[in-house]
Amino acid sequence: MTFDSRAIPRRQPRFQITTDITVSGIDKEGHYFSTSGQVLNGSTEGMGILLDRELFPFTSLVISVPRDHRTFQIQSEVRHVTPSGKGQNLVGVRFRKTTLI
Repeated sequence: MTFDSRAIPRRQPRFQITTDITVSGIDKEGHYFSTSGQVLNGSTEGMGILLDRELFPFTSLVISVPRDHRTFQIQSEVRHVTPSGKGQNLVGVRFRKTTLI
């Protein structure tokens, strides 16, 4: 049995969900971006997002989720980035604050 000391344990179980979102922040090269992404799973504390950006852990992101003629904006922090092929990364984020606009 192997143990990865870099793994961040989850406090809440994740559930499968697929929805399109918009993600804004600063990428690994220091450039501001606002791009579409896809949520793959979520919990009450965070979510896994498929993005075409390279990000550093602990980077701040704003996630915009459209719902019923309104948009939820979620301030979040990157917890891990895992390459998933085809120029995309699975980005695990932890929620900080949610706003309804």
